[in-house]
Amino acid sequence: MGTEMASEIAMSRKLPLVAERPVSARAAAEFLHLHVRSVTRLAGIGHIPGHPVGCGQRKKWLFYISELDVWVRSQVCSESSRRRQGIGG
Repeated sequence: MGTEMASEIAMSRKLPLVAERPVSARAAAEFLHLHVRSVTRLAGIGHIPGHPVGCGQRKKWLFYISELDVWVRSQVCSESSRRRQGIGG
């Protein structure tokens, strides 16, 4: 019962799975079909979920595919995008 509750809490917070390893900006770019520089720039301004490692100008960015997947789905299925497309109220 304790593990069920822990998994429910993790799902409600949309945390990456325990066994999931972070991927590089290059792998994230491949997943999102974007250029690597675009991915790091979008992460730097907080538009996509990313985790900076290090400090200063030359940070290394790490990403969790599960977080990116949730972000992509929220962009595609958001209420405002449906309105722009003329679908729904």
